[in-house]
Order: sequence, then structure tokens, then C-alpha cells
Amino acid sequence: MSSLIILKNIEHYVPEKAIEDFQKAADKANMYCILVKLKYDGQLFLSGEGTLSDVDESTFKSIQNKEGLKYFTFNVNAIEEDSLDSFTWLTQDENYFWALDIENIKYEDYEFIYKFVVEYFKDNPEDYLWFDDAEWCYTADDIFRLSQEPYNPNWCSEKVI
Repeated sequence: MSSLIILKNIEHYVPEKAIEDFQKAADKANMYCILVKLKYDGQLFLSGEGTLSDVDESTFKSIQNKEGLKYFTFNVNAIEEDSLDSFTWLTQDENYFWALDIENIKYEDYEFIYKFVVEYFKDNPEDYLWFDDAEWCYTADDIFRLSQEPYNPNWCSEKVI
């Protein structure tokens, strides 16, 4: 699996707010949002990136061998000219686009990511979660229903709700 994508509505999208939402969800999931870097061209947001980890930034930086750590990286994207109508085939709404993606999943630890996703969708019920190259996505309601059941390791390879 290449990455998990969070689709957000273009009309209300503010990249800095998306990063705040990411940080808030990380806190609720007892994770650390670290190594956050934002790129601007003057006042214009270009991109952002960061890491979510099970250890704080100081510990993460000081450990040479990250074998036992749980972490993944994320990217925050700016709206581009071709963003409108880019996910109509999936959401049936022309206003959703590829706003955030989760990559570099250490040991493909999808249970670690799942904890974050559940917290994220509690405060972002209008967003969608899509797995790159899948022909389906999860809504916030799907994630809530899934979170009421025992953890299903297939949640990331097939739509189980």
C-alpha cells in the first residue's frame, strides 16, 4: 500500500488549520506530531510535512536506530488549479481534493495509524479517508462504526464497513 489520503472540502480548506487538526488528533491518540515544516512563497502556502510518532521530538531525533519506534510521515497539500472535481468519481462531490497524505508507514503498522484516524475523524466528520489506488473510501461515519468493533487488520486493504 502506498499511502492513505485524507480528502477535504476545498471550500473550507485552510492548510494551517489542517495541520492543527492533525496535531490535535495526535494528542488525543497519545502520539507526537513532530518535525513539522511548512513552506511558503511569501504569504502563499506551498506545502507542509511532518511526522507522527510514539515518542517526542527530542527522543526521536536522539535515537540513531529507530527500529522499535512507531511512526509515519504526513504531507499537507495546497489547493491547485486542477483540484476541483478531482475526486468526483469517489465522493460524488466536486469540492473534495487530496489535502493530506500519510506515507512512510514504519513496518506497515496500520493499527498505529488506525488509532490516529479514529481521533482525527471525531473532529473532521466531513472528510474522507481514501487508500491510494483503492476504488472505495471511508466516511467519518464508517470510521466511527469501525471503531466500535474489535480491531480489524483488513480495514486498510478492503472496505470492512
